[in-house]
Amino acid sequence: MATTRAWVNRLPTIFGYDAVDDTQKRRKSARVHVMSEDNQLKQADRKRLVATTRDVRRNYEIAAWMIRKHLDYVSTFNFQARTSSDAFNRRLESLMTWWSRKQNFDVAMRHNRQRFIRLAEACRTVDGDVGVLKLSSGRVQGVEGDRIRTPTLGKLPDGLDTEKLIHGVQLSPAGAARAYCLCDRNAWGDGFVFKRMIPARHLTLHGYYDRFDQVRGVSPLAAALNRLRDTYENFDYALAKAKVTQLFALAFYREATESMGDVTSATDGSGDEDKSEYEVQFGRGPAVLDLDPGDRAEFLESRHPSSEFKTFSDAMIAVALKALDIPFSFFAENFTNYSGSRQALLLYEQSAANKQQDNRELLDALTAWRIGLWVLDGVLELPAGWTIEELQWEWIAKGIPWIQPHQEVKADVEALKARITSRQRILKRQGLDFWEVADELDAEEERLGLSEQAVPAENESGDSQSEDDESREDNEQ
Repeated sequence: MATTRAWVNRLPTIFGYDAVDDTQKRRKSARVHVMSEDNQLKQADRKRLVATTRDVRRNYEIAAWMIRKHLDYVSTFNFQARTSSDAFNRRLESLMTWWSRKQNFDVAMRHNRQRFIRLAEACRTVDGDVGVLKLSSGRVQGVEGDRIRTPTLGKLPDGLDTEKLIHGVQLSPAGAARAYCLCDRNAWGDGFVFKRMIPARHLTLHGYYDRFDQVRGVSPLAAALNRLRDTYENFDYALAKAKVTQLFALAFYREATESMGDVTSATDGSGDEDKSEYEVQFGRGPAVLDLDPGDRAEFLESRHPSSEFKTFSDAMIAVALKALDIPFSFFAENFTNYSGSRQALLLYEQSAANKQQDNRELLDALTAWRIGLWVLDGVLELPAGWTIEELQWEWIAKGIPWIQPHQEVKADVEALKARITSRQRILKRQGLDFWEVADELDAEEERLGLSEQAVPAENESGDSQSEDDESREDNEQ
């Protein structure tokens, strides 16, 4: 009976999840607390995380580069009106160009629309989220995420219960944001003074979210922060050790059957000239060492940093880059061949598409709001029977040019012939608008008579030379 009971008690271990079984004590104990992400990262911890991430970006070249590269792919857009009226499209695009200038877009008049969106993406990448405040003047104001918080200083409005603020966000019973608590940093940077409550309809909180009940965004760099700090410090330690080893450049060795005597005196124990020391000054130029028989001299070589150190550092950098889905081939351009680089690029573009869509939705919201102001002010007149909700436009993300134009254009032409894509999709991949290109081509043909199509030259075998080069490169790899 006792044997049966013992076997039954082991059933959870035998048929359960190994991830929660720590009876063998082979690893860190499994977590036992389940809470919301906002409770997991409390306000004081959020402040430390933001400060540390900003410091790493400020001082570590690789961290700054990976953030800039991320911004290059996900934060640059061009506006195109898509209504059925060409005249209205031209008017709307003209107004958007005017609004995008820094004196018309940013309330501080420092950043144009393109740079503002890039900075907003940078802030939500580093801090977790950022606020975009819409003003009655038609301008916008960026509010860095650490300023939206439950205040620690200053007089609060009557009836405001700070216990009901989730990191500075006042929620409805359904979990929607009703208002945001905006604070100012004090002069010493260790406290925040209450400034005012902003209704949610005036401010958009733009952040990174991983859970449904998450109120405040969390930086995707949080998972890579320790790796970035470790490699940053290790580089300094390795360089310091390399510098120290350079202070000792030359070592002398003597094979002797008796004591060397007092090496600090000019004579040895027998009164003869002491040969235990050699004086070499490399600053005087090349030197010839006239050594006694049996003596030898060797240059000290530290072999530091070692190749193993570089390999391990590359592995840690590659892991850290994954926090932003950036492939290692972006960092080390010679890491792989063309095929490997292209495959990495395609996979990265899939990851970047979701982040681009977040920024596109922010731009869509700002666009609809600004068009509404133009209509109310009489600056923009809608065609008869149209409403703002019926207007169509598109924010086209910046693409990259063809890496091997001849092969990629040839493949696009074949896809068009097979009717499995369109010219608009092909040009959109490069961040271009098909209709704008078509209008430019029509203008060139009409004004200059440029209607001939350039055909790439091919070699005798019918294949382009670059294809041969690519094949040869892959074989060499």
